[in-house]
Amino acid sequence: MASLQDYRVSMYLRQSWYDRRLQFRPYHSKMINVRLGEDHWNKIWIPDTFFRNEKQAQFHEVTVNNRLMRLNTTGFVWYVTK
Repeated sequence: MASLQDYRVSMYLRQSWYDRRLQFRPYHSKMINVRLGEDHWNKIWIPDTFFRNEKQAQFHEVTVNNRLMRLNTTGFVWYVTK
């Protein structure tokens, strides 16, 4: 007889990708990465990531969003969420 086993996982999801549409010329030579504020997250395409065969998923609920997004001058995006 097979038994069903459930488990819970808490993780940080880190994703990165290139989007040529987001390339920009820096204002000065030391400005390579820009940290994007919360008002920009809805304006930038973010991959629709999913976990195959998941039973249930939810985001960590706190008073502020646990997200970070950085943009490089080359259009490289680094996105982290909990």
